[in-house]
Amino acid sequence: MAKKPKQPKVAQAPIVRKTAKFETDPTIKGGPISWRFSHADKAGPFAWTCFEEAAIMGDVLTHLTNVEGLSEKDLINGGSHAIEVYKLSKPARDRLEELQHDDLDSLFSLRMTGKRRIFCIHHGTIMRVLWYDPEHQVCPATLKHT
Repeated sequence: MAKKPKQPKVAQAPIVRKTAKFETDPTIKGGPISWRFSHADKAGPFAWTCFEEAAIMGDVLTHLTNVEGLSEKDLINGGSHAIEVYKLSKPARDRLEELQHDDLDSLFSLRMTGKRRIFCIHHGTIMRVLWYDPEHQVCPATLKHT
């Protein structure tokens, strides 16, 4: 019985995963959000040093952990949104000036609960955490029909 000639091995092309733009360039919106704390305000009326109880800080960090990886669209569907700087309270605008962030057009208000907010500087898929606002004082809401 004659042996079959060996077929040469054909190299298979490597499987290339298409990379979304936001995965290689964090300045492009649309991808999963991540947090940066280098801009966290450590003084002023909305400082991250305002926590009276460790449990509150734990709640805030748990919330950030739970929503990390969501897209901006997901956050907006959950009640979060951008707020133009001119709509912020005077103390918030003054504090932005002190922090040399008065060149910003808007901040991102991350909703935790009815009143509680975390304010961030939004840049692509990066949220630079700025303020914790437990009493909705950075941008007080005007109630409709009152």
